[in-house]
Amino acid sequence: MQNFKDFLDRNKWALLFVLGAIVIVLLFCFLHWWAFLVIPVLALAVFFGHLMDKGGSEAVKQFFDKLFSKGN
Repeated sequence: MQNFKDFLDRNKWALLFVLGAIVIVLLFCFLHWWAFLVIPVLALAVFFGHLMDKGGSEAVKQFFDKLFSKGN
């Protein structure tokens, strides 16, 4: 049980984003949207959750700074 609590503690943001993505995907499915939207939504949720777990909101800011920087 302690291992499970440690896992939840280490990955709380990733799990929160995945649950949010699952809710969005279910809404898409019930609204009859295309099923191919499932994979990108889940991938983005896991990616941003992983960033939040590693460095919090600062890691997300650094990612977008690096993504949209005109330099190197």
